[in-house]
Amino acid sequence: MHSPAHHRSPLLPLLLLAIAAAGIALAVEAFLAGSLLRYVLVGQALGIAACTPLLLWCLGGRGRRLLRNLVFVAVPLLAALGLLELGLRLFGPAMPPPLLLLPHPRLGHVVAPGTGGTDRDGFRNAPPADEAPLAVLFVGDSQTWGFGVDATATFSQLAARDLGRTRQLANGGYGPVQYVELVQRGLAQRPGAVVIGFYFGNDLLDATDYAALVGAEALRTERRSYTLRRHRDLDGARAPNWAMALVDEALLHSRVLALAAGGVKARLQGGLLDRQPGAVTFEDDRVPTILLPGYRLPTVDPRSDAVQDGLAVTARALVAIRRQCATAGARSLLLLIPTKEFCYAEWCRRAGRERPELTALWQAESACRQAMLATAAAAGIDVHDLAADCIAALDAGQRPWPAGGDGHLNAHGHALAAAAVVAWLGR
Repeated sequence: MHSPAHHRSPLLPLLLLAIAAAGIALAVEAFLAGSLLRYVLVGQALGIAACTPLLLWCLGGRGRRLLRNLVFVAVPLLAALGLLELGLRLFGPAMPPPLLLLPHPRLGHVVAPGTGGTDRDGFRNAPPADEAPLAVLFVGDSQTWGFGVDATATFSQLAARDLGRTRQLANGGYGPVQYVELVQRGLAQRPGAVVIGFYFGNDLLDATDYAALVGAEALRTERRSYTLRRHRDLDGARAPNWAMALVDEALLHSRVLALAAGGVKARLQGGLLDRQPGAVTFEDDRVPTILLPGYRLPTVDPRSDAVQDGLAVTARALVAIRRQCATAGARSLLLLIPTKEFCYAEWCRRAGRERPELTALWQAESACRQAMLATAAAAGIDVHDLAADCIAALDAGQRPWPAGGDGHLNAHGHALAAAAVVAWLGR
């Protein structure tokens, strides 16, 4: 009588061997690709996962029983995930393609049109209901874009409820150099007013970094050398290794995986900010948060040559924008968006409970704020400093930013900015 082992099909071990070989190839290629450690680790993890079934098979009876149990667990789990995927596709909201950045000679980087919920030009705007005149053009960086809030909660779209049609030309990482180009483009739609969202948290350094862009020649300081800073996400336009290419494809074609990855990424980013050296936990019953004075200080430190040049480049940019607006017959407003750390420092100072760990940042940003006010006055541009609104909100127990280390305005902060713009246009 023949043993059942003699009739055991060789297809399964061959299949497990093929899967293991593919895993080894992914791990080796990730190691040889020379990419960042986190991308190498993804390749190693996929390689180990692919080799595990074969290793269990080779362990004999006990290993094969464990492999069989894992299959019994995996099959219903995969079936449940498949049903969830089907449900999201049939009944869930439409999901736009993931946001994709592309290089651009005059802006440094742009969002690929239609990705990440953007319009046909790659900006975060609601579809126009009609061809009504454009009331306000907004330009800015991630603060104006509305990082962390729904598009309908951004101050550009909130202002539209009172002002009529508005349009936003903003992107994360942009600065005063890009604002000149964006205003020139936006004025073709003949807006009645232009609002420039200037964020103290990075715009001065962005002004220096992007002065090397094509078209920014008139904004540069004479006899100074400029090197263009490449947006870090542009380096991910091509997957760093085969393993990451597979992950990207999975995220692109699976709503379940895309939602899970988005949540993990947000938690990791928040955790990195909140746990970095120098983070200050601000404990308050109504407006607790985490402050990063050491992280913000280099962006506004007037002792820095880069910040000083950023102020000079910004001054030229504002003069150029004011000239553009005057020619087009549009009013112009510089909306100064403070760092969260500055507002908490000023709030504490006014209450007589100064925080020494925030003093250096407060002094530096105060100096840059005075320079920006003088620059705007010289250029003939109206100014609204959102710091006063944010500090008043703290007085009322309302926080204009998230509770973690993120310094972007939250929905309440955007509402404050929208109200400021509406009030300015009503004067």
